[in-house]
Amino acid sequence: MLCAGCGALTGVVQTSEPPNVVLILTDDLDASLMQEHQASYPNLRELAADGTTFENAFVTDPLCCPSRATILRGQYAHNHEILGNWWPRGGSRKFRDLGRESSTLATWLRTAGYRTVLIGKYMNDYDETRVPPGWDEWYAIAGDYRSTRLNENGEIEHYDPERHHLDDVLAGKAAGYISRTADAPFFMWLGTQAPHAPATPAPRHADALKDVSLPKPPSFDEEDVTDKPAWIRDNPPLDRRWMVSMQDLYRKRLQSMLAVDEMIGKLVDTLKHSGELDNTYIFFTSDNGYHMGTHRLSTGKWTAYEEDIRVPLIVRGPGVPEGEKLEQLVLNNDFAPTIAELGGAEAPSFVDGRSLVPLLREDPPPEDQWRQAFLVEAATELGGVEADPTVDDGSPELPLSGDPSPERQWGRPALEAVRTEDHLYVEYETGESELYDLEKDPYELDNRYGTAALDLTRQAEDRLDALRGCAGDTCRTAEDGH
Repeated sequence: MLCAGCGALTGVVQTSEPPNVVLILTDDLDASLMQEHQASYPNLRELAADGTTFENAFVTDPLCCPSRATILRGQYAHNHEILGNWWPRGGSRKFRDLGRESSTLATWLRTAGYRTVLIGKYMNDYDETRVPPGWDEWYAIAGDYRSTRLNENGEIEHYDPERHHLDDVLAGKAAGYISRTADAPFFMWLGTQAPHAPATPAPRHADALKDVSLPKPPSFDEEDVTDKPAWIRDNPPLDRRWMVSMQDLYRKRLQSMLAVDEMIGKLVDTLKHSGELDNTYIFFTSDNGYHMGTHRLSTGKWTAYEEDIRVPLIVRGPGVPEGEKLEQLVLNNDFAPTIAELGGAEAPSFVDGRSLVPLLREDPPPEDQWRQAFLVEAATELGGVEADPTVDDGSPELPLSGDPSPERQWGRPALEAVRTEDHLYVEYETGESELYDLEKDPYELDNRYGTAALDLTRQAEDRLDALRGCAGDTCRTAEDGH
């Protein structure tokens, strides 16, 4: 089993038969959302107790479609070229037109003898009856983030939201698939709607978590932004209307995740009943994080700040240490080569990520022998007016709809950044830069670019230069600091 370009890896977790793999991919779930309310999510808590939690899991382009392309192909966005959510910068149409879907994790595993199924969200801008290559069964959301239509193997089925909560529908299809596919190794991509705005909870959860409060860390509605780039400085302090909207959305995001927690319990129970639980890897993660009020930003993603790039990652499966927590830097770039190796498939040489299999055993490599840095990149966010987050999700390339009040101007220049264990360095297309010491300043309040020691600034610039435009082996070499 190979990690693309990495040479043979040892210590692969052995199973008597090829293992099943389930990837649960939530939408816009930042790593911190449910931490203060863990008691409300017993199945997710049990998943972590039975597996390994990665405390430093990140995405390299914190926007839905670029991240999903990265998960499918194991590449940085500058290599797969999906740079936005919608045509012509991104979306499923561009992924198809570039020929990217002809070589993905699904096609690699299918070649290796796996059955493959996609259930739920695939990519932004997907609204068709065509099923991409590599998938034996297909139950993809057709339409935008509010859609309740599924393309079920080429036929569009409508689910009345008054009768069916869509994440419940997805849970039922996932459990049904497991029940009738227990005799063959399978890979399942399960993409939830939750907790994407407007984060509609299941009716049974509409009154849950009444007393939760929107977190307000030191970076919330940041008081002094004079050291920030212009696109942050131009934001006025948040007003009361935004506070009320964000509080409402925060509660709904937490409520919407209750159905996902139940989904996890249903999947585990079904796997146990089918006799496949002990031979199944379950990955739980998100396509990107989400900010709510930090640095005077209202709601959204696609910045290099911690709220947007840090995501949850829990892995449970045969041989995976139980209750373990690891600090190594891991990326969405790593999912494709990891799952390919677990399934005995060969990942192509174009893959930039690395297999996490060495971290899924009892003696993982220490942090200083793992990735030391990674690239964060994001294309220009188009300017415009951002609407109430409970009405529209503020996607940078979607026309706004519904009540536009309250309004705030938004927009961000393109960026490239390097994140290490203890620093974040960002360069914008405007020529502005940011540098944060994350050990001393975890909330990214003090931009030290221009005041830090010259050798620190040069080291950050050199590391970013080494990662910029990397591909395959050169990415892994640059991430290791060589």
